[in-house]
Amino acid sequence: MKLKLLFTPLAFAFLVLLPLHAEEGWSLPPASYFIERIPAPPAEGDAMDHSDLEYVLAVQACATPEQIAHTRMTDSLDPFTIFSEVLGDGFTESKYPLTKELLAKLSVTAEKIKDELKAHYARKRPADAHQKDGVVSYVPRYSSFSYPSGHSLRGWLLALVLSELDPAKKNQLMLCGARVGSDRVVAGVHYLTDIMASRALGRLIFNKLKADPDFVNQLDAVRQAEWTAQDAQPKK
Repeated sequence: MKLKLLFTPLAFAFLVLLPLHAEEGWSLPPASYFIERIPAPPAEGDAMDHSDLEYVLAVQACATPEQIAHTRMTDSLDPFTIFSEVLGDGFTESKYPLTKELLAKLSVTAEKIKDELKAHYARKRPADAHQKDGVVSYVPRYSSFSYPSGHSLRGWLLALVLSELDPAKKNQLMLCGARVGSDRVVAGVHYLTDIMASRALGRLIFNKLKADPDFVNQLDAVRQAEWTAQDAQPKK
């Protein structure tokens, strides 16, 4: 994939007038808005909870060394490593500095809501709740709760935003983002229902961002500055 950096006057004006300030994030509704729209996790010990555990055990029993290694790669949540599987080796921080800032701000935006939902539901992670049943953790243990999955949320959101920047690769990008969530089950740190809730949460957050003129303007500025394709080549 060859992309030409094209700084048009309009794009430059956007970038000057609209600094990204990743540490602040964009505004979202309170956590209660999302709690009302995302199903609660299964109750401990009910049929769905048992099914969640059985699925984790089955996935881990069948995981290959390559799949386990992949969970450690996606655990880093480095978008340039994860999505280079679709966008190619040319997708790097040095070539896409504005994209890097945009994606960092996106992660900050999602972090607060994710933390509040985790605290609200307080579901234990599989490797914590079911170590005696044979669940192991293939990535470093986290002290936070399980529902929803923060990695899956950010993987899905990153895929949605990158799909806006490179719509021709949307399907591949969404599958790549989905695998971030699937890896969390393989790694033993999340249940399948955690992953599904995170994707729904990601879509809700994305819908809110698409209605925010500040987000839309910044996204457009990054697109104009770094995503003008010239002689784009498919990934080999």
